[in-house]
Amino acid sequence: MNLEGRVAGVIRAAVRDTFGVELNGIHVERPGDARHGDFATNVALANAKVFRRNPREVAQKIADATEAEAIVDHVEVAGPGFINFWLSPETLWNELNGLLRDGAHYGRQEPSGEPVMLEFVSVNPTGPMHVGHGRQAAYGDSLARIMEAAGRKVSREYYFNDGGNQIRLFGESVAIRYARMHGREWSVADSEGLYQGDYLEEIARDLDSEYGERLLDMETEDALREISVFSTGWCMDDIKKTLARVGVRFDRYFNEKSLYESGKVEEVVEQLREGGNVYKSEGASWLATSRFGDDKDRVLVKSDGSYTYMAPDVAYHRDKWDRGFGTAVDVLGADHAGYPPRIRAGLVALGLPEDFLDVELVRLVKLISEGEQVKFSKRAGHIVTLDELLDEVGEDVARYFYVRSSHNTEMNFDLDLAIKQSDENPVFYVQYAHARIASIFRRAELDPETVGEIPASQLAPEERALAMELLDFPRVVENAAASREAHPIPTYLETLATRFHQFYTVHRVLVDDEETRQRRLALCAATKNVLRSGLDLLGVSAPEKM
Repeated sequence: MNLEGRVAGVIRAAVRDTFGVELNGIHVERPGDARHGDFATNVALANAKVFRRNPREVAQKIADATEAEAIVDHVEVAGPGFINFWLSPETLWNELNGLLRDGAHYGRQEPSGEPVMLEFVSVNPTGPMHVGHGRQAAYGDSLARIMEAAGRKVSREYYFNDGGNQIRLFGESVAIRYARMHGREWSVADSEGLYQGDYLEEIARDLDSEYGERLLDMETEDALREISVFSTGWCMDDIKKTLARVGVRFDRYFNEKSLYESGKVEEVVEQLREGGNVYKSEGASWLATSRFGDDKDRVLVKSDGSYTYMAPDVAYHRDKWDRGFGTAVDVLGADHAGYPPRIRAGLVALGLPEDFLDVELVRLVKLISEGEQVKFSKRAGHIVTLDELLDEVGEDVARYFYVRSSHNTEMNFDLDLAIKQSDENPVFYVQYAHARIASIFRRAELDPETVGEIPASQLAPEERALAMELLDFPRVVENAAASREAHPIPTYLETLATRFHQFYTVHRVLVDDEETRQRRLALCAATKNVLRSGLDLLGVSAPEKM
């Protein structure tokens, strides 16, 4: 249990012993001003109707009952009934020593509960990843790491489609360039929908290296099928290389085509029919999703007998359920805001729980340079590719910047700030704190992991502020996982780095007094450990030198 939870437990016991009342959901927080304690609670005010007496009187009785607890050094009642707590030095050092013992495992919980399927990125293989996909990748992978640290069982999955009309148009876009290389033409029915970008020339050149001219002598449909398979495979390889650059991994790549080949799409459609939730209208088969929370019914099978996206998408999520996942979380772009209700309705029609599917929408990214938005790519024309961004700012900066603000808000990616190597750049600021600590241990000729148990002692204000920030890490991780947010981690890391820089500015570490030296080295080792762990949750490196 984190410190906040332990303090809440002490308060709960005091209320029960003093007033015979069992309270749940006791609110405990860290005050913004250290003069108001390590923790504070409004329990006396928030439960005035329960206690039926003056809140300040209630607060004083609770304070008196908690004063003798070993975890507490002293307690004060403030204002109309707030209670401020200061932890004992023994409590602080017991926790800090536990942090040092746990090392990289500090703040991590053992896996428990039902497994969660986290699907993210899921870019179709028709081109390179762009900067918007990069935000989904950074958020999704960071979220998976955070949830795993908080004890969730997470499986990462990438879902893609390599069939249908968009793949045909993509194949034709490559085929035109491939034919042109041999002085020949490739006729298409719809030139309006063709893909653009220099990467298509790259694919055509590699296609030519593999097949030469012989595909142009085949039947058009057979040749287009070969070209499409080669081109989508090329794009999938390109996407995987980009994902590898930013340290994003998946447990499985799931192909939509496999749902058709296994008969699962047809099976799900038949089950929906048998459940009485499909009806005919205008020659098409409609799924009555409005019965299950959607704003209107949706076409499931078109009049020509082909499936809409609803059929394979519902089948795919049913497959997740069949594989034993208790929750499916989809990370999607903001333009998919209308997607969740209709797919959820289809799943509920199949008998799945309404809360099985949840969706996190990731908002848009704007690249800003010298105050202007960057819109065009050298490689892909109408988009800026993620690889181009990585070439410009580096993998660490990209990942950190992507998750520094909530995925629920649009973000401006400041390229000018991203390339700065100064305290203005938040990535540099946090990484520099880690590197500075590594330098201290090099000067001390000591491995930070060998710092032993440190006896309890009083802490200077800057030392105490740093210690309290360190011990808040498990709570931050758990809350981020529970709310499925990644940005609390960089917010925390920047605050921790500030606390360390403030401590280091005021206090020399390698002093002659042995006890002081060991205490401050222990604080440094603990800070280094938490900075490294926190950066790892974001997929960002923790350099030893800068």
